[in-house]
Amino acid sequence: MQQPARASGRGETTDPLGELGWLNRQDIDEYFHDGSRLKGLSDAHVPGCEVTSGTLGHGLSVGVDLALAAARRNTGQRCYAIVGDGEMNEGGIWEAMLFAAHAKLDNLMVIVDKNGFQAMGPTDEVMKLGDLDAKFSAFDFDTLSIDGHDMAAISSTIEKLNAMKNGRPKALIARTVKGKGVSFMENVNAWHYSRLTPELRAQAMQELGGSKA
Repeated sequence: MQQPARASGRGETTDPLGELGWLNRQDIDEYFHDGSRLKGLSDAHVPGCEVTSGTLGHGLSVGVDLALAAARRNTGQRCYAIVGDGEMNEGGIWEAMLFAAHAKLDNLMVIVDKNGFQAMGPTDEVMKLGDLDAKFSAFDFDTLSIDGHDMAAISSTIEKLNAMKNGRPKALIARTVKGKGVSFMENVNAWHYSRLTPELRAQAMQELGGSKA
């Protein structure tokens, strides 16, 4: 990973990569614009991004590789792969899960953001997933399901799964609501791609109890 610059000289940002000095205000303002280096998907040319991706399902395969490397080198490191339930219908996901169990990667944890939507509609309409908990368990994962908006439950469940050093990879199914906490966003799939106007941003921030600045 590249080391952060001390100062960008072109404005400040409040995003994590901006705080590290890897991105600047111009990068954020030009997000998704022609010629921008922020294209909306992971790109290894962006400081802080390790791999180029975009095709759904790639992330878990990368995570499995990282977990395997850490296990073979006996570094004690853990790998956390966050996936959406929408990408769970990709074949690469299930191949990665099979290999993780085969390689006994109990240092790998898959966290599923299960909100019932993907880009083109509800997951049950696009490709019904059935019982994800049962599927992960069938692939020999230690699997727990929680309220994905309960931070205390997330933390305690991660600790519980990490304590299971039994040669089985881990899965945390986090049940969430798309757009949680913002009245005009909750369970409205149009916000998968939509952008906020200044007025809607102010409303969202007010509903979330944050600053309007």
